[in-house]
Amino acid sequence: MSDQDLSQNRFPWLRSGFDLEGYVGALAAWLLAILLGWLWSPLFWIGFVAAVVILFATRTAERTAPAGEDLIVAPCDGMVVSIGGATPPDELRLPTGSWTRVRVSVGPTKTNGLYAPMDGGLDHIILETGDPAAFAATKPDRPGLSVAYVSLESGSRAIGMRAATGGLGPRLEINGEPGDAVRLGRNIGTLRLGGWCDIYVPADVDIMPAVGQTLIGSETVLGRFGGLAEHLFDRDVEEAAPPMAANPVQAAPVQETVVETIETPTPNDAEDALTLEKIAGAVSSADVADEGEEEDVSQMFERLRKEARKTYEGDD
Repeated sequence: MSDQDLSQNRFPWLRSGFDLEGYVGALAAWLLAILLGWLWSPLFWIGFVAAVVILFATRTAERTAPAGEDLIVAPCDGMVVSIGGATPPDELRLPTGSWTRVRVSVGPTKTNGLYAPMDGGLDHIILETGDPAAFAATKPDRPGLSVAYVSLESGSRAIGMRAATGGLGPRLEINGEPGDAVRLGRNIGTLRLGGWCDIYVPADVDIMPAVGQTLIGSETVLGRFGGLAEHLFDRDVEEAAPPMAANPVQAAPVQETVVETIETPTPNDAEDALTLEKIAGAVSSADVADEGEEEDVSQMFERLRKEARKTYEGDD
């Protein structure tokens, strides 16, 4: 848990802003708009639009990456447009195997940060300049786009990222060199005025966001290496053992003993007067069956009652 207490801030939700170059560029565009407006009033809107575009291109935000091991986070702001198996581009130089591609569409009004989706190191970086004619990145595979290929690895883990945007102006930058170590959620580049971002992760990683959901760069968790999505934050929590009983005898399961009772027919009034002594005498006087033969219980009781009845009548 972080020791920082944001409740002491006057506006804790105000964590976005603009780069310094954004303020300078927007001010210059406003001055240009005023000068053009003096010449001809419709020209004022040219400078006004330029100032708005510059502000959007330089929009930034403070982000706090989640705490956890082996996490994968979103590398940029945007919306998930597709999730499925795909072959990574050769430029990423990822190991052979099965991969899942998460394609994210980045709107022109989103913040421009690119963040490290995992802990590790920058394996290699490839930048391709675009064609100024391709100003808007309407499709991810449109010719003429500025494209950046970034691979990250840490031991046996690896992730690939392909970012694309329009080819006009300095729209795409990577702040790092191959071999640099990065921590989860660190800013590693800039993607201005929207575009696309493809994240390639191993196929055994469960992707948490669904198609249509909005991602927050450096904060939204995409998944985790070597684990299921529903156990992201309880990996280090051991299952509690069942409580042991204080007395070992109490811990043992209690087995219930079922005692079968044999109900004999209800005797009549004369039979009710039979005593144990009379029954015992009847048993002693009765012929005992051979030891090798087994006698039915009901027959035995019937025979004993008859002998007891005879003994009772003889006494009278």
